[in-house]
Amino acid sequence: GGNVPTVDLATAPKLFAALHAAIAKGLVRACHDLSEGGLAVAAAEMAFAGALGLRLDLSLAPRTPGLDDDAMLLFAESPSRFLAEVRPGDAPAFEAALAGLPYARAGEVSAAAELVIDGTNGGEALRADIAELKAAWQSTPVV
Repeated sequence: GGNVPTVDLATAPKLFAALHAAIAKGLVRACHDLSEGGLAVAAAEMAFAGALGLRLDLSLAPRTPGLDDDAMLLFAESPSRFLAEVRPGDAPAFEAALAGLPYARAGEVSAAAELVIDGTNGGEALRADIAELKAAWQSTPVV
């Protein structure tokens, strides 16, 4: 019953070029697309790789005005979206590189080995132990 997301052909190439340039300048520690499982899966996979935790706030994520459904924001596989990890000291340069494009500082890496995602209307939308998530991810059979 919903609409299939479409690529914004005016913005997407600019976003790809700006993100590529930021990566080439060494401003990005890690980056993951949101194409397979959305933000929640990308965040979990990035946490697995670094063996660290991650805290995100969905209320800060760029989104269509009025879209406050946490599940949709967590698992939407909309095109041309990425989760990037940037060192705090590189954040100003990274943000300057993406000026005029949709982006947000929506979270931070944490020493606690858990994924915590705050929902759009307050409260936690998700809290999970990274080791438990990784074990489940590794044991899921490919269909």
